[in-house]
Amino acid sequence: MRHERCRWSWVTGAAALVTLLVGTAPATAQTERELLQQAREAMERGQEAYVAERWPEAADAFLAAYRARPFSAFLYNAGIALERQGSLRDAVQQYERYVEAEPDASDVDEVRARIERLRAALGAAEPDPGTDPDPGTEPDPGAEPTTRPPAVVVDEPPQVMKSLLSVETNPADARISVRQGGRVVATGPSPFAETLDEGEYEISVEHGDYQTITRSMRIRAGRVYVAILEMSQGEFLGYLRVVSDPPGARVYLDDREAGSVGDTPYQNVVVSGTHRIWVDRPGYEPQEREVEVGLGDDLRTEFSLERVTYGRLRVVANVPGATVLVDGREVGTVPYEGDHDAGVRRVVVRHRGMKDYVEEVDLQRGQLTPLRVRLRPSVSRSGAWAMLTLGVLTAGGGAALAILADGTRRDLDADRRQGILATDDSRFLRGRILSIGANAAFGLAGLLGILSIYYFVRDPLPDSEGTALEPRDWTLVPHFDLLQRAGGAEFRWSF
Repeated sequence: MRHERCRWSWVTGAAALVTLLVGTAPATAQTERELLQQAREAMERGQEAYVAERWPEAADAFLAAYRARPFSAFLYNAGIALERQGSLRDAVQQYERYVEAEPDASDVDEVRARIERLRAALGAAEPDPGTDPDPGTEPDPGAEPTTRPPAVVVDEPPQVMKSLLSVETNPADARISVRQGGRVVATGPSPFAETLDEGEYEISVEHGDYQTITRSMRIRAGRVYVAILEMSQGEFLGYLRVVSDPPGARVYLDDREAGSVGDTPYQNVVVSGTHRIWVDRPGYEPQEREVEVGLGDDLRTEFSLERVTYGRLRVVANVPGATVLVDGREVGTVPYEGDHDAGVRRVVVRHRGMKDYVEEVDLQRGQLTPLRVRLRPSVSRSGAWAMLTLGVLTAGGGAALAILADGTRRDLDADRRQGILATDDSRFLRGRILSIGANAAFGLAGLLGILSIYYFVRDPLPDSEGTALEPRDWTLVPHFDLLQRAGGAEFRWSF
């Protein structure tokens, strides 16, 4: 455990505790804490292997814990694993090391008696000297060693492993006493470490300048407990570790409104007791959990985060203020950022005088999809409208001329029926002129109509274009202004 990386945020005055436990601690003390954490992790590996009956792996892990921090509990546990493996000689060696390290242990007589029984079993298993092979015969190096079954039956190895209790106090010259059933089983100054059997204990810490602090504690088999006590606050501390999949989630402890205490993977000392944890990562559903941190515990809690059901769309364009529509519904203007149901969405970006940009965008759950758009000017249709208007007017003029020509024709027909029509009547010329004018007007109107349609359809300019980039996670970036005593957060991404 690296205390120099810890952060403190949940009680008034806790910053002073971190300074005392971390900032002023000498380099050797920091190294000892790191080694103790290594021993704890090795002990946990050994316990897991022991439960799975992987005896060699368990013994190796217990001995690795001993190399990190030479506590006798690790030797005893290694002896149990080796004995269950059937390596009696190695088991005797570890039991002997335990007795040498703990000559005053409460079970030292039992361990000595077990050593003697194992030695007797080993002696009985030695080959009979009278059955030695022919001295002139070379032994086969690949052959298995042959031994006779032991004549002495050794009872089942111990089932319960020993545990380690380590107590650190601030200040460091406190007196630690461990009682069980009213009897003192261990005592010594802090920093304090003691090998203990499974059971219920009472831990007392005395210091001349502070009130005595007493707490009950249950020790489970094969565990390493590291209790930290701040005498001025009267609180025992445990270790809390929060991990998430994926990592990088913000961690809130006990008071969400107080802000995040760090990111996963997160670790810190906390006051023993019940704590509420919130884990929140942008793009994932937030999770909440209540945990119990016991005295001296190193609690690891894991969160498996699930993505939200919506995706985020970000639209930027070369024309600020352009309208953004998603699935036919206007949602905002450029630059635009918004959340929409995950899936394929039809996005339209439009602006007056510009060609519409249309794109099918696949929004992924809990991810940001950036869309970069370049709108192109649309073709002016004023010429087409002018031609269309002129064509309509020309057609109207042609219709008027046609009506006049038809009226002249009807007048001539009427006079012809009455027999009063003269062959040199001027209306013949006027009717022909009106008819020719009407036909010419209709022809010109048709030509203008065709030209207007052409200019309505003709588009020599390039279309609007855009690019939907690969979806990526979005991140929440907090910012603080200590001078103004203000703060906030913003989402950031990159194109």
